[in-house]
Amino acid sequence: MGLFENKRFTVISISVLVILNLILIGFITTSAFDKRSRDRRGGEDRHAEYIAKKLGFTDVQKETYDSLNTLHRNATDELQRAINDKRRAVFSLTRAENNSPKIADSLTKEIGNLVSQMELRTYDHIVNVRALSTPEQLQTLDSLIQAMIKSRLSNKEESRNRDRREPKEKIPPPPQN
Repeated sequence: MGLFENKRFTVISISVLVILNLILIGFITTSAFDKRSRDRRGGEDRHAEYIAKKLGFTDVQKETYDSLNTLHRNATDELQRAINDKRRAVFSLTRAENNSPKIADSLTKEIGNLVSQMELRTYDHIVNVRALSTPEQLQTLDSLIQAMIKSRLSNKEESRNRDRREPKEKIPPPPQN
């Protein structure tokens, strides 16, 4: 009787190989996930370092720039949390039996106001960074800002196009009464 003719040995061998493969896949995906979450957390810091390096900030400018970034990030994070809370409130209205369009309209206006405040804070932040910069640094800063705007717009457009091409799941039409 050959080694592979023994069914018990074959089943155990295949089971061990499957378990080892699952463990290996787990390690690979977990390390990739950890790296992505670390990249997201450190992304803002790397972004700020990139801008400071690209502009050639002095140590004093960099220190001021870092404090401006911290203040800006704290303010926008607070606004983003408020926006997310309002969005959750709007969504919860869709589950309520007596949902009022007036409440939804009020909440969406509040979201719009918060988004407007965030844009204004971003504008103020850019004004502060411009005030910190020398005339030579301003040219580089302006080109960086234009590149960031272009990148964000193209990323949003690309995302919209991808969503149109690849629907995740079809949503059935509402029932006809």
